[in-house]
Amino acid sequence: MNATRGSGVERAKVLVVEDDEMVREYAQAVLAALGYEAVAVGDASAALKVLDEQADIRLLLTDVGLPGGMSGPALAAEARRRRPDLRVLFASGSIDSAGKADPIPEGEAVLAKPYRKAELAEKLRQLLEAA
Repeated sequence: MNATRGSGVERAKVLVVEDDEMVREYAQAVLAALGYEAVAVGDASAALKVLDEQADIRLLLTDVGLPGGMSGPALAAEARRRRPDLRVLFASGSIDSAGKADPIPEGEAVLAKPYRKAELAEKLRQLLEAA
C-alpha cells in the first residue's frame, strides 16, 4: 500500500540534496515508490535554484555534509528564509553533531543513514501532515 494514500500528502514534491550519486538515486527511487514526486540535485547551489524555480516543493530532504561551501543546515536556513513554510528533513550518517562547524539545529527532523523505505515514509508523513 502506498504510504501517502489517504494522508493528505499525495504527490507532494520533495527536493533531495545529496552529493553521493548512488544515495541520491536511491532516495529518488524510494520517494517515487512511496508516491512522492522527487527532484534531486547534488549541492546546495543547485537546490536553491530549484527552490526559486519550483514553488510546489513542500519538503527539503538534505544531507548534512554537502560540497561547495554550504552545509545542509546552512542550506535549510537559507531555504526557510526564502520559503518559511518549507519542511526540512536532514539525512546523516553521523547524527552526533557535537564539534561540527555547522551542526543540525536542535529539534530538527533527522533520518540516520543508511535508512529504509519505511523509515523515510514515516518521517515524511509526520513532517507533511504537521504542515
